[in-house]
Amino acid sequence: MKPVSLISVASYLPEKIVGNDFFINESGVETHSMFRSTRFRHHIGPDETCCDMAEIALSRLAEKININLQKDVDILITNATLPDIPFVGVGAAIVGALNLNPQFIYDIQSGGCVSFIFMMELARALINSSDAKSALICNFQTAAGRIFALPDNRKLPQSAVPGDGCGVGYIVADDSSPIMSIVTRVHGESAKDMFPIAPDGRKWWEPGFPALNLDFNKSKISLIVARGNKLVPEVLHMAMAKAHIEYKDIGALVTNQPNKIFLRNWRESMLLPEEKQVQTFDEHGNLFGAAIPICFERGVDTGVIKSGDKVLLGGFSHAGDFTAAAVVHWQKNKI
Repeated sequence: MKPVSLISVASYLPEKIVGNDFFINESGVETHSMFRSTRFRHHIGPDETCCDMAEIALSRLAEKININLQKDVDILITNATLPDIPFVGVGAAIVGALNLNPQFIYDIQSGGCVSFIFMMELARALINSSDAKSALICNFQTAAGRIFALPDNRKLPQSAVPGDGCGVGYIVADDSSPIMSIVTRVHGESAKDMFPIAPDGRKWWEPGFPALNLDFNKSKISLIVARGNKLVPEVLHMAMAKAHIEYKDIGALVTNQPNKIFLRNWRESMLLPEEKQVQTFDEHGNLFGAAIPICFERGVDTGVIKSGDKVLLGGFSHAGDFTAAAVVHWQKNKI
């Protein structure tokens, strides 16, 4: 297998910053660890699109590593929480806006909060089975401003947690910052445990009022918490074993960030001090799939992630139907 590296990440956060006074909680359920709100979060604007976010994030990425997006992208893979147009992914629009010329374009909807790792796996597989040498992987979290900010939904405790943002990564066929291991797992028995609901019982595609939201009853919350606390440490350990590293070798931990309780439990399961975990929950809330690349960039920019570090990535999606983890040897040749 060819060595494949994650050599850079970049991000974009919408300009609109929302505080807790935006939300009207009438139920008191916010005291549950799943819904303890953050201080701030960003919301996508009403006319803002995934393509708009991609243009900014990808321009920042290109400037960082001095690449020509029109010539140096063989593969484009995207994941968007809510695509801009029903049925249509965002890949083609990005190609048109930035005049890209990739050999492969994939818009994937599986993976959710760990889709960045799923896309790393897909990019690595494509590079190893074709003549492609580079890939852009792009995460877009758009549900906060488009769903959770709706007037009816602002009353629900879960609506205060999500934030919007875009995170992107650039993967190439070399060993400068190699992906040492990737582990992805599907837990199909949990696939039906997260779904949209409406007070009038209509299906998500049927018109009506009030707005749709996600179903979070007490029994379901308990299941999700139990799954997250069990499944994520398991897959993190699997990625470590596959990379042949131990706890002492971990330079930094980057996961998705559903809430502070999960962040603490996952860090402690890896026997890591708080300063080795990169997270932005207080500023950005739950960024869904965009959390890993956005936090990875934060870690690099703040010096938490240093050249030579073995960075452990991981997390779970939805109600626990996907888990994934990876180890990246960040800039191993620049120590």
